[in-house]
Amino acid sequence: MKRLGIVQHRFGGLLIARSGQQIPAIGSAVVTNTMKRIGTVREVFGPVAHPYISVKTYKNITDSEVHELENKKLYTV
Repeated sequence: MKRLGIVQHRFGGLLIARSGQQIPAIGSAVVTNTMKRIGTVREVFGPVAHPYISVKTYKNITDSEVHELENKKLYTV
C-alpha cells in the first residue's frame, strides 16, 4: 500500500487528490486507510513536484461516502 495523496476536491464521480512525489500508474486501484476500494487513478496533472491525481470512483460508492473522503488520505495498492 503506497500513499496516493490527500483529497482536495470532489465533483461528480471524481476526486482530486494532491500527491506527494510518488506518481501512481494510471488505472491503479485506490483504497482508503481501511483498505476499502473506492476507485481507480484516472489522470495525473499539474506541477511535477506535487501533481494532482484524479480518481474515478466506483459506481457503488455513495455520495455520502465521497463527501466523507474530503481531506482524507488515499492509497494505491
